[in-house]
Amino acid sequence: MKLRFDPKTRILVLAALMLLGFGVLAAKLFYEQIHRGERHRERISRQSLRRIRIPARRGKIFTRDLVPLADNSDQCSLLLYPEELRQPGRRQNTVNHIQEVAVQLAAAIGRPPLLSGDDIAYHLRTRPGLPLELFRELTPEEQARALEYARTRRGINLEPSSVRRYPAGRLACHLVGYTRPEEPAAADDRRDFFYYVADEVGKSGLEAAFDRCPELPENIRALRGYPGYSLVRVDSLGFVRQTLIEEIEPLNGNHLITTLDSRAQRFAEEALQGFRGALVLLDADTGEILAAASNPGYDLARFSPRLTQEYYSSLLNNPDKPLFNRALQGVFSPGSIVKPLVALALLKQGVDPKETVHCDGYNRIGNQAIRCTAYRIGGHGDIDLETALEKSCNSYFIQQGLKYGVGAITELFAAAGLGREPELELPAAAGQLPDPERKRRLGQGRWNAFDTGLISIGQGMITVSPLQAALFAAALGNGGKLMQPRLVRALVDQHGNELLRYRPRVVGTLPVTPEQLEVVRRGMWRVVHAPRGSGRRAANPVIELYGKTGSAELGSLANRTQDVWFICFGSADGRNYAAAVVLQGGQAGGSDCAPLISEFFTRLLTRTES
Repeated sequence: MKLRFDPKTRILVLAALMLLGFGVLAAKLFYEQIHRGERHRERISRQSLRRIRIPARRGKIFTRDLVPLADNSDQCSLLLYPEELRQPGRRQNTVNHIQEVAVQLAAAIGRPPLLSGDDIAYHLRTRPGLPLELFRELTPEEQARALEYARTRRGINLEPSSVRRYPAGRLACHLVGYTRPEEPAAADDRRDFFYYVADEVGKSGLEAAFDRCPELPENIRALRGYPGYSLVRVDSLGFVRQTLIEEIEPLNGNHLITTLDSRAQRFAEEALQGFRGALVLLDADTGEILAAASNPGYDLARFSPRLTQEYYSSLLNNPDKPLFNRALQGVFSPGSIVKPLVALALLKQGVDPKETVHCDGYNRIGNQAIRCTAYRIGGHGDIDLETALEKSCNSYFIQQGLKYGVGAITELFAAAGLGREPELELPAAAGQLPDPERKRRLGQGRWNAFDTGLISIGQGMITVSPLQAALFAAALGNGGKLMQPRLVRALVDQHGNELLRYRPRVVGTLPVTPEQLEVVRRGMWRVVHAPRGSGRRAANPVIELYGKTGSAELGSLANRTQDVWFICFGSADGRNYAAAVVLQGGQAGGSDCAPLISEFFTRLLTRTES
């Protein structure tokens, strides 16, 4: 049975339903406006407010004598402001207008236009609230022309900014390193800012090691500071309509004072010109690195503000590997420079330094023979320890090494820091200690007497870096203390106030007596000062050096080359020095490295030469 309603009832029902609908709508509006209103207002605010990141100025890097190795220079950039150049209608109208202004400005200052329409359109899609950089590093004449053009036009401005510079060029390039603009997507604070202006971040050397440096106390900034920001209100298309906070200033980075002496570093690099090699100079008492030169090098000045692909490819493809830091990361067969350590190992085993060994020019081990340096004249004859150091007699050290074994020698090598990475601010190579087990794992058979003979003269399964060689030379000179090497002396703020100073630290000692050490020191003195000493060409008028030459043969008989060495220590002007130099492809440590060290110290300690 169907229900029938008269027209009046129908109208009342329809009115009730409409009132119910309006009631539900009113309740929903009340809920959204009153109960959720604050949330909506916050969301609208977030959509219209934009935080713009302002990078901090990067800290500088200095030598100990305050020569700048990395700093910042102010440059002038020519900027276009999209919100002031915006045109009515389609976005393309604005793109076309900005491109027209950019072409006119380029002609006005005398530069070729760089921005394409696609560049401008991309900027308007992604960062319309930020100015568009047209040119940077304007000369004073270009600035004057740009200002004349902009005098009667809106949306054009000249703004100063900071660019990383390397005023010393090649000096200490491997140690200083370089920076590159940070990729915003990889930045840990990317979500904190809508418009992200990236920092310069360290990519190698001290620039990278002290970019942020988590090892520093929490209240001390490294080279990279903390960003500031500005706050603007934008319209629905992202164009700036109001600046709410002009600028919250960034906290700039702090400065590094390195241990490097600018003269020592420059003279070391000049001494290596024409060679592939490295030279390290230390303060023997503190472990501070006064110079660490590696050749060939590269020009840091060409890394900023823009590194061209052509220049970088030329470095990567250079067979001499100019990007490689030979001083810290290169490892080489040491040859005879480890004989002072072998001598200490023998003394520790009870060898009488006056005991003689007969040298006839050859050492026969089974069916193999190792020549001595005096093989052409029939050998050195009967020779004791100090004379063996003076003349670098292979026979003495091989025969004594075979008598006491590779274990005693390896133990002393390890105590001198070989086979482990030096504790340094930059990556440094560990080198390799003699290891019979490793030889077996490599499928080279069991350790034998011939291997021990080679180790006794610094060849075979052993490699060291120039830094390691300088460190154990320093220990021989300072009474047996193995110092932690240092490249950074202090961290200072923008006003020169010292925030942190690194102190010398002893990381080990040579396990020998002062008397045993003195025997070796006398032998090393004779290397330089005896009439027939192997390093006599290192003698000079400014510093009394104790030294040791070294040569290590590499490759097959058909393609044999040599790495040649000289290590030394000595005192002058109240400072104890230690040094190591290695040259790849040299003739002999005595003929190549010893005179190089003589000239280096003569220049360094002759204060009239700047």
